[in-house]
Amino acid sequence: MNDYIINSFIFQKNNTLFDILNYVKTHYNNSIKIKDVNTVIKTLKNNNVILIQNKIYTLSEKGNVILNDHIYYYSIIIVRFLKRHNKNLKKYVIREIRLEQQFLRNCLIKNKQQVCVLCDKKLPLCLLETAHLKPRCLLRVNERTNVNVVEFMCRYCHNLYDNGFLGVYNGELHVSSFIKNYDIYYPENKQVYCYNSQNELFFSFHYKYIYKVGIVL
Repeated sequence: MNDYIINSFIFQKNNTLFDILNYVKTHYNNSIKIKDVNTVIKTLKNNNVILIQNKIYTLSEKGNVILNDHIYYYSIIIVRFLKRHNKNLKKYVIREIRLEQQFLRNCLIKNKQQVCVLCDKKLPLCLLETAHLKPRCLLRVNERTNVNVVEFMCRYCHNLYDNGFLGVYNGELHVSSFIKNYDIYYPENKQVYCYNSQNELFFSFHYKYIYKVGIVL
């Protein structure tokens, strides 16, 4: 839920408790109670992620950093929240993730080349990971089993992509200036061969919210 509260600030600069409650109910869980939202807000306030003044909630400087650069890492917090607050899901969360991941991987094995989509290296399956183009923690329920949300990536590229140092926009690979001084090389204007109309939405989301543009050199 933390993630949805933070994302609510994308749409409004100032939010009341009921603004946040309605947003979370619409996008997360319609049965959520105001006391549950209050619990999460208290934690975010104590961690200096949000500020409260005259019953209006705004993002702190730390909150803006999280929103702009670190949305992906809230996946752990969301899973913990689900386990802690939803008894019905407690038993099945891990099993659900594993079954879904295996289904997606099997689809890649059957339908894709054994090639990392970012560096174009042809590799054995043991060195190719099932990489989400859009962080799983931010996927809608109907997107989680969408076969277009994953592609093969080697562990090296997968980590760089997940951490926002690589991104794909309009089919072209972008390399953040944050890693320009390291011994990491990707050719300029490299086209990502798997880019298509089915996965464009997921690549674009990652580029907009996760990719670290850095400074213009």
